[in-house]
Amino acid sequence: MTKFFFKRLQTAPLDQEVSSLDACDYYYRIAFFLGWNPPKEGLLRWIYTLWTLTTMWLGIVYLPLGLSLTYVKHFDRFTPTEFLTSLQVDINCIGNVIKSCVTYSQMWRFRRMNELISSLDKRCVTPTQRRIFHKMVARVNLIVILFLSTYLGFCFLTLFTSVFAGKAPWQLYNPLVDWRNGHWQLWIASILEYCVVSIGTMQELISDTYAIVFISLFRCHLAILRDRIANLRQDPELSEMDHYEQLVACIQDHRTIIQCSQIIRPILSITIFAQFMLVGIDLGLASISILFFPNTIWTIMANVSFIVAICTESFPCCMLCEHLIEDSVHVSNALFHSNWITADRRYKSAVLYFLHRAQQPIRFTAGSIFPISVQSNIAVAKFAFTIITIVNQMNLGEKFFSDTSNGDINP
Repeated sequence: MTKFFFKRLQTAPLDQEVSSLDACDYYYRIAFFLGWNPPKEGLLRWIYTLWTLTTMWLGIVYLPLGLSLTYVKHFDRFTPTEFLTSLQVDINCIGNVIKSCVTYSQMWRFRRMNELISSLDKRCVTPTQRRIFHKMVARVNLIVILFLSTYLGFCFLTLFTSVFAGKAPWQLYNPLVDWRNGHWQLWIASILEYCVVSIGTMQELISDTYAIVFISLFRCHLAILRDRIANLRQDPELSEMDHYEQLVACIQDHRTIIQCSQIIRPILSITIFAQFMLVGIDLGLASISILFFPNTIWTIMANVSFIVAICTESFPCCMLCEHLIEDSVHVSNALFHSNWITADRRYKSAVLYFLHRAQQPIRFTAGSIFPISVQSNIAVAKFAFTIITIVNQMNLGEKFFSDTSNGDINP
């Protein structure tokens, strides 16, 4: 059982067959659990559709709606820390609705990329190339598990810090169970909230990690392609025709990677743009909760885990996009420095064509407005400091406590 669940986290031996689909193993397992990866046919597909509708309703409809209804009906019962904890999740739910709907509707793009990029697996023939490929498969699956641990860790910490304080974690509107009516009602309502928020969190996980999974695949095959290019015309036993066919194969594989990047481009543009619009607000609210309102060590840990989760939603993807640009440049450099000077005219013409295409790096943009890069991520994250400055300059924290002491707000 342990081997079944964790075997992809370890680098496979070089003599073991590994495919690009194996790099998506844990990603598709989580998608299957959420109802996003249905069976192809049969009765199970229709039963599975009911589970898909259930998780979509809980994460996309009930979660943001339940948080908003709580503010309307029970706003006077919130303490500052409870309100900010709930509000930061509610705002993040806005981005989750957009990203989850886009990602779920575009899952066919992932399957299409798996079909295209699987043709590159057979190009890994040397031990060096297979080592690069096998390490990438293990690393990507490990990243997905780390994301899952980070996201669910926030939910877990918020659950127990709130219950031990005698409060529901997010105070999600629940017409069936009132957590204020007793100890058991508190636990039942809190566990129900935890399940709903965990579903929404895992939906966001699927929307955040697909870019890491597939961009890592692109980078891996570009690294393998660079190694193959560096070894062109190095074997004296091959004829000029054989060398030319190897070059054509490299051109075709590079074209396949470009085609896959075009498939992922529309969905990546929308989801990262939605994340960029909300990351500064979320970080600002979590920081305000820590800096301006009284907290226990456990509530501080819950807010810090939320900040870490928010940062991991966009920063790794931005970093990988920058590395992908560098990998594209390395491919063109490897081609220029390959052994083509003494080749025949047809080979040189193919090299010139390939060099022209390889000099155009793979770049992604968010909303077709600004590039997906670490600099862009830092720029939008700086908005959190703007929110903190406004709260500090206007003394909103002190005014809230003043209103509370005068009885204007009854938490």
